[in-house]
Amino acid sequence: MNSSLAIILMAIIGGLATLLGVAIAVYSLIQSRFVKVKLQSEIHKLKESLKEGFLYLDGLPEVSDRKKNVILYSGMKHYREYKYSKAISAFTDALMLASDDSERCAILNLIGLSQRKSGATRDAEQTFLKMIDIAEQAKLDEALSVALGNTGVVYHTLGEPHKALEYYQKSLEIAKQIGNLEVQANQLGNIGNVYKTLGEPHKALDYYEKSLEIARQIGNLEVQANQLGNIGLVYQTLGDPQKALEYHQKALEINEKIGRLEGQANQLGNIGNVYYTLGEPHKALDYHEKALKIAEQIGNLEIQASILGNIGLVYDTLGEPKKALGYYQKSLEIARQIGNLEVQANQLGNIGAAYGDMGDHQKALDYFQRAREIFVKIGAKLEIEKADQGIAIARQKLAEQRQEGQ
Repeated sequence: MNSSLAIILMAIIGGLATLLGVAIAVYSLIQSRFVKVKLQSEIHKLKESLKEGFLYLDGLPEVSDRKKNVILYSGMKHYREYKYSKAISAFTDALMLASDDSERCAILNLIGLSQRKSGATRDAEQTFLKMIDIAEQAKLDEALSVALGNTGVVYHTLGEPHKALEYYQKSLEIAKQIGNLEVQANQLGNIGNVYKTLGEPHKALDYYEKSLEIARQIGNLEVQANQLGNIGLVYQTLGDPQKALEYHQKALEINEKIGRLEGQANQLGNIGNVYYTLGEPHKALDYHEKALKIAEQIGNLEIQASILGNIGLVYDTLGEPKKALGYYQKSLEIARQIGNLEVQANQLGNIGAAYGDMGDHQKALDYFQRAREIFVKIGAKLEIEKADQGIAIARQKLAEQRQEGQ
């Protein structure tokens, strides 16, 4: 090969290499932009599916690192698909790549939400407390308000309603200062939940109605559905099941409209409870089984625990206390797993009632007393009264049995 031909070939190869390099660079740029667009789309979907004031995502739409975008996209997709353990793993990887405090807070928020949904309540507590520390130091008011609210939810689940109330009120105060109506609506509803737990239904109703008013003002359908359902629960407590049913059905309609499975499960369970109160146990069972199926589908342990207990109540009413006992024990097991004291106390009381129905009044007394201890710790006035009634009946039955044995 002569020297001029070699030079021409070298020039051609060099040109091709340059073109290849440019092509690779362009492809990489297109891929990065594509991943970023996918992440932004996933963030939008997540915001649409969770409009409860729980989210803080500032900074994430601007993330430019391709690897980080891929991990965040994966985590958000897993979260929306109720695959919480996979979501936690992805978000934890993303946290190691976070570049500033706003981004760290956003990712910690997602980790904490995933932990709470999966039943890892104590892990969620630590995650949200860490988010609070970062938000306070970085003066990120919106992140701080969200973190305080989420921490309140954790403490309410753990049976510390007064501590939860403290966090909700701090979150609400900051939300008012910065004009965040979504967080305000959410925290007003959460404060109502505390007062409902504490046996103050009228006070709870006032907060639910304030939350509902703001939710309607800003067009937030998810919070509207939540508060309609909560108002229904209050009317159920106040002895007006027909009015309760009306509110639960409205809440169910909205949840079906927006495709929110968690809300659907909650309201199906609430409707089941109303029919149970109205003396229609078979209809109640039908709604509870639908609710349980959805709760299992989305992996929500808290709803599962509640519904299993409700199914037990139906079987107890149908004269099958042994079958009821099995459901109560399953509910109690899950409630202990996620650390939900209120549900634990409810199921201990239900187990006590089942043993009473089976004639084992000593066991009934033991369970009623254990339930009462937790209700006292929580400060649930109405439930303490119910436990006291169960204890009194069990003691009376035991006394009658002793007299018969003499």
